[in-house]
Amino acid sequence: MNRSFLSVAVLMAAAGCSFSAGGQSPEDAGEELIEGELAELLELELSGAACDAPAEDEPGKTFNCTATDAGGSTVTFEGVVEDDDEIYVSASNVVVADDMQRLEQEAAVVLAEQIGREIDPADVDCPDETTVLDGDALTCEITDATNGDRYSLTATFGGFVVREGYADRFYEIGELIE
Repeated sequence: MNRSFLSVAVLMAAAGCSFSAGGQSPEDAGEELIEGELAELLELELSGAACDAPAEDEPGKTFNCTATDAGGSTVTFEGVVEDDDEIYVSASNVVVADDMQRLEQEAAVVLAEQIGREIDPADVDCPDETTVLDGDALTCEITDATNGDRYSLTATFGGFVVREGYADRFYEIGELIE
């Protein structure tokens, strides 16, 4: 199977939610949101949430946060101050379990176009659970249906947009897995 590298310009949903600051600073409200509702939404056990203060406490101002999952990985978040004493925070280095099947299907279509033959989405195997990206990448596997050989498949994510998700994904077929 040949190596392929291609960009996709369709947004993949961001896992995030709004939260009433209730008189708290945006950073304090962000930390509470991350360890509560967002941890539940992401299906991750998150601790040690820490948020930077936005430059100003005005609508549209952004801020960054981090937390640690149960495996010790750092989860990053981007937040924005909204109107009416609310904030919106979304994970910026996570692919949620619900998006994995969509990712497998998309990789099959994109790579099939690149190599000139059909790929069954069932031949693409990404994790079944919410996964924290390694840098900006997620490692999956792809099977060559003609001979059963398995190869690493790297999905690289870029162009994160708060409330929208990843604007770009690149797929690269790597080395044969023994």
